[in-house]
Amino acid sequence: MRTDYIKPSVYRKIYPIMNYENALALRCSLETGMRIGDVLALEKKQLDGRTVTYTAQKTGKKDKKIISADLAKRLKQISGNKWIFEGRFGDKPRCRQTVWKDVKRAAKRLKISENVGCHSARKTYAVSEFQDKGLLTVQKELQHDRADTTMLYAFSNLLTANADNSHFSENNIEFANFIIEGVFERIKPFLEEIRQKIK
Repeated sequence: MRTDYIKPSVYRKIYPIMNYENALALRCSLETGMRIGDVLALEKKQLDGRTVTYTAQKTGKKDKKIISADLAKRLKQISGNKWIFEGRFGDKPRCRQTVWKDVKRAAKRLKISENVGCHSARKTYAVSEFQDKGLLTVQKELQHDRADTTMLYAFSNLLTANADNSHFSENNIEFANFIIEGVFERIKPFLEEIRQKIK
């Protein structure tokens, strides 16, 4: 089951219930749009001031992200010997499942109805970036090859608000109709922007 978009304000309720370092990993994903696996694989040397330099595990693409001064300070304070987020024995980085379980536990305790997971932070980031900077910027930030994939993230707030998860999937007719009817008008300017770039 796909994770849902979560409003930014909800994260402030989730963080205090989570393990401190897990909450920082989730916050890093929310501030950068990085996949949680990439966040957890960060080594101390990849954090320089407020700049995080990394290579995405899924795409192999290199990227740089700027994080808030507060988050940078906190990450430097918890850094282990090699990785920022060390695993239990220090010989490996923390695993995604550890953070995922912690997020799920916090969401259950808060009785959040949406399907919250680590990937929710990436969707929340995408919605915010889309509203501020447009579709092409989000596509680049998320390292998507296809704009239609980015649209699923950029409009995930609409999909979460309107989808009945027991009936919706990316492959069924209801989902396609929702995209066509509910979203197409909003993406027309961005499709035109893409067409102009291709010419």
